[in-house]
Amino acid sequence: MNVMEPSVDKVRPAPERTVRRLLESARERATQVDLEAAFAWVTEGRLAHDLLAEWHALREEADAELGRCRTSLRGLRDAATPQDTVRYGRCAAEKILEGELRELVSRTERAVEWCEKARDQVMADLGRLVRERRTEFPSAKAAPLGELLAESTRARADLDRALETYREEMRELALEEERRQEYLRSGDSISLEEIRALSSRGFEELIASLLERDGCEVRRAHGGAGDGGADVIAMGGNGERIVVQCKLRRKPGAAIGVSDVQTFNGTARPDHRATHPLMVTNARFTAQAEAAAARYGIRLMDRGALRAWATFGKPLGLA
Repeated sequence: MNVMEPSVDKVRPAPERTVRRLLESARERATQVDLEAAFAWVTEGRLAHDLLAEWHALREEADAELGRCRTSLRGLRDAATPQDTVRYGRCAAEKILEGELRELVSRTERAVEWCEKARDQVMADLGRLVRERRTEFPSAKAAPLGELLAESTRARADLDRALETYREEMRELALEEERRQEYLRSGDSISLEEIRALSSRGFEELIASLLERDGCEVRRAHGGAGDGGADVIAMGGNGERIVVQCKLRRKPGAAIGVSDVQTFNGTARPDHRATHPLMVTNARFTAQAEAAAARYGIRLMDRGALRAWATFGKPLGLA
């Protein structure tokens, strides 16, 4: 370039400086209405941006918790993995949380989509408030932001509640696991395999000893000829009269049927004045037997409940 020629900058102002001067001139001429309208648009834009970021963060948190929950469930279901004695309780808690998290993730995904649309509507509305010299706030395009803001508050509260409920359940299960392990180490624990090897009388005496362990006064420790279906009778601390019929089975797959429940129902209250009739087995009850027991008000204790009572030391509980 010829050094004698004038510089282009000296002939024509730089574009950015021109824009700057125009903006400064416009600001000087701006009225309060103009400034309020511009402020309203900027604030809506920031709200849309921040709200979208909040929904993204909520979705990521829910997704991460859901992933952790599913990993935990896979581990609990893996037979090759050593399991604790409250495995089923932990599985139940994880499943409940998994369902709540799936619903929350779905809510956050929908909300992110709605929030993106609301943000785009606000951005597309650039300058309208200024051009029309209007100060409405919020604008019609930003109205969905209020609903999304309220929904984000509810979703956050739901996530926090679900996680706190789950953590509290895990804390209780951890304490229960500690109690069970302590009982397993004691000489009082007896396994289902050991129970299956007992005689019928030995099984009845075991049930009597478990009632005594739980603070009951045993009046009859075993049955015999003419017992009328009452193998064990005990009194609870509040005057409860517990009448127990014991059903020991050698085969793990054996089941106690409805006829046994009906027979016991015919004597437990009329003949033995039971306030808490109880049938205990190391096997299982059929669905028909369970339905009949529910109608008659008879408590059933199958192999799972017996294991908790005899092997892990869980108290009977008379409520």
